[in-house]
Amino acid sequence: MSNKPLFDGEKLALLRARAGTTQRDLAENLGVNASMICKYEAGTCQPRLKVVLRLEGAFCVERGGLYVKVATQNTHNENVSRHEER
Repeated sequence: MSNKPLFDGEKLALLRARAGTTQRDLAENLGVNASMICKYEAGTCQPRLKVVLRLEGAFCVERGGLYVKVATQNTHNENVSRHEER
């Protein structure tokens, strides 16, 4: 399993919708093609770090807040649950 963080396209789509902006408008503000915003939201393409930083700024999201928290090989749900109970 990879430790590379995954961009959360669903969260981007939600934030964009809440802000009332279109993919095209967001793309123009970021300096990318509207098709890239579509791919980011669908999870078929991961944005470069500089684009993620612009997105975080545009939507006032904390650093790293547009990434999905993924389990690593050493962290499994049952291990986390037992650890939290202690």
